[in-house]
Amino acid sequence: MSTNKNVPQEFYDVVDRFITLANEIGKEWPRSRVSATLMFAAARYNVFNWLNRDVDLEQNLEEAVAYYREQYGEMFRDNVEELTPVYTNPDLPGQDAP
Repeated sequence: MSTNKNVPQEFYDVVDRFITLANEIGKEWPRSRVSATLMFAAARYNVFNWLNRDVDLEQNLEEAVAYYREQYGEMFRDNVEELTPVYTNPDLPGQDAP
């Protein structure tokens, strides 16, 4: 996984832990179901985080939704850019889940 120089390695280590868990669950459930449960879990945790925040107290629900939507969109696009060559080139290793 490539890393953004402004993001500490510990961030990516935690991401890898979630992906490892998702891959384990994926042995029992279809990937589409695992993906849906990850998105739901992220939404639920982010709501908990937003409701219990101690910063951006003036942010309303619509602003929060827009923020999370924008962040997810950027992350999704960045990962498409990074992973497309890996999963579309049959000569490269790494055809398993990320």
